[in-house]
Amino acid sequence: MDYGFFKDNYAPPTAFYFKVKFFKYDEMESSFQEVSGLKVTVKVTEKKEGGDNDYVHYLPNPPVFTDLVLKRCLLSNSKLTTWCQDALERFKFEPLDMQIILLGPDGVNMASWTVHRAYPISWELSVLNSLKNELVVETLTLKYNKFTRDT
Repeated sequence: MDYGFFKDNYAPPTAFYFKVKFFKYDEMESSFQEVSGLKVTVKVTEKKEGGDNDYVHYLPNPPVFTDLVLKRCLLSNSKLTTWCQDALERFKFEPLDMQIILLGPDGVNMASWTVHRAYPISWELSVLNSLKNELVVETLTLKYNKFTRDT
């Protein structure tokens, strides 16, 4: 595949061609219009050394991961909907591992991230407005332990 204007046939990835895969349930839907929240931050604790005022030590704390947000057109009676209802309505949580895969123009995996032990903490429906002709979008917010970049 020759993209012409990039050395070594490399084309920068586009953010619109991706898929989400839940490992335990192959039949769980993975079509989303937007995925956000893959962010990790390491906060630091400031530690002043007694007697030496020239500098301050900064000690790293464990990483903090932001919530993962998935958006898609509203679907009824789906495996994902049941998983969310079990957690949010019945308080039955089943953490799942999932993978977010960024695809190249030819559908080949360019990069992927595995999200560990995700479970739903929020579900939201877009505004219903009779004056606009828009799709109804559901927003699912997930909490997770960590994510890792796959090799």
